[in-house]
Amino acid sequence: MTTIDSADLILINGNVITMDVKLPRANSIVIKKGEIIHVGTNEEGLKFKGEHTEVMDLEGKTTLPGFIESHIHPTIYGVYLLELDCRSQSVSSIDEILELISDSTKKVPVGEWIRGWGWDDSKLKEKRYPTRWDLDKVAPNHPVVLTRTCEHMAVLNSKALELSGISKDTKNPPGGYIERDAETGELTGLLKEAARDWIAVPKYGFQDIVHGMELAQEDFAKWGITTVHDMSTQTKDMQVYQHLQGADKLKVRVRPWIWAINQNGWEGLLDQILSMGIRSGFGNDFIKIQGVKFMLDGSVGGRTAAVAEPYVDDAELGILYCGVEDIYPSFEKAIASGLRVAVHGIGERAIEVAVQAFEKVNENMDITHMRNRIEHCALPTDDQLKRVKNLELIAASSIGFLHHIGDSYMNNLGPERMKRVYPHKSFKEHGIVAPGNSDLPVTGGNPWTGIYTAVTRKTITGQVLDTTQNITIDDALKAYTTDAAYSSFEEQTLGVIKPSAKADIIVVSDDPFKIETEKIKDIQVERTFVDGKQVYSSRNVQSDSELKESVEV
Repeated sequence: MTTIDSADLILINGNVITMDVKLPRANSIVIKKGEIIHVGTNEEGLKFKGEHTEVMDLEGKTTLPGFIESHIHPTIYGVYLLELDCRSQSVSSIDEILELISDSTKKVPVGEWIRGWGWDDSKLKEKRYPTRWDLDKVAPNHPVVLTRTCEHMAVLNSKALELSGISKDTKNPPGGYIERDAETGELTGLLKEAARDWIAVPKYGFQDIVHGMELAQEDFAKWGITTVHDMSTQTKDMQVYQHLQGADKLKVRVRPWIWAINQNGWEGLLDQILSMGIRSGFGNDFIKIQGVKFMLDGSVGGRTAAVAEPYVDDAELGILYCGVEDIYPSFEKAIASGLRVAVHGIGERAIEVAVQAFEKVNENMDITHMRNRIEHCALPTDDQLKRVKNLELIAASSIGFLHHIGDSYMNNLGPERMKRVYPHKSFKEHGIVAPGNSDLPVTGGNPWTGIYTAVTRKTITGQVLDTTQNITIDDALKAYTTDAAYSSFEEQTLGVIKPSAKADIIVVSDDPFKIETEKIKDIQVERTFVDGKQVYSSRNVQSDSELKESVEV
């Protein structure tokens, strides 16, 4: 074979799980110009070796398609990496959070904002959220804002409330809630949903977002994530992605969903992109527009998801942002112009609004070929599942939630409702494609925890949430590979190892089909390739070089 026909890279001696039904297992992968050109035996693969071909011995390691995260917020996660880390993996109590803030007051000039993220009251020792009085003790002269892990609420200190123009006389905004002490009527500092729009914290600058995204990419590569769906894309996000690609520093494929209307403090861009004539699919292999994103309710953890029955020990039903007649015209306008629609719907009432709005659009134009989506789709009823299938909607299921915050789901919903939360078995039975996701930074972004939980229905504490919705390891892997690729019309090129697919590949520590189920969550990614280039290795550079030089062919 001549040099011009030879491969750039040949991976040999791998335990290759292709996720391709035509050839489920293989030993070698041949790559040229970022594309897979052959999959098969070692002998077959080495026929593509030329003078400049690199050959890498995988030493029997399990190899899979790169993971596709169907719903995350990459740049938000990135800038959060610049803030105080209040996640349960870093702090265990309010006192520890206050220590972080106290340390920051010594470094941040008086009057400038201190920001933190990731707190989860269900995992703090005190089993409550920090209040403005807690924050005032350590930072009376700095405005402080701490965002909850669910991204649907935040706590402010007195200085931050003052700068945001929020007092005890301020009325709740539509779709939002300002918490007050039940006895005194004083503000506790907690703002929920649309009330967060009023927080006067300065927006991050372009270079901040670039730096944050560079940090986030390191985690994506370490977790084996090679494609991400950005579910709240703003103007600066698009600028950052294009900047990184232009500088040859974009190491993950990005699938933007543009934020549609003014919600949650973010500017709606639907009219702008419609006026430019942009349709779904616009872009290139690394940055490709998917559609527009809407939001209908909150979160189960924060008891703001619009449920059909009250939360446990509570009379509340959550917050429904708007009704069918409010949201339908925007759905129709987007879809008629060639833009797919994704809509956040967690509780039954929100899912009902989403389904009815899609049904109303479908009366005037067939949308069943578009793969429109309901994001999270946490608590669908059986009737809603049938209608979701009739419309061929994608259920972008946040199965990763159950690992990280499933205990709070059980506390807030009770055991009966848990039998239909992120119901992957029911999705499969109804023929609904349901890619998995973490909604990072809402929960941890490692896909193996989502895969593990889809199989076991266990939380991080080991609690079994139900034994109704378990799926097989094969179906769980599909949720992060082939099903996720289907959600962006890329099932022939992403999420699979076969000729003509993109060379997005991961090498992992263990075969998930052969190890004990409990160990699935502990699988480590050892190498990640994007477009045929290695972007992560758990080995050091020297040992990688030695490995390449040691291959005799």
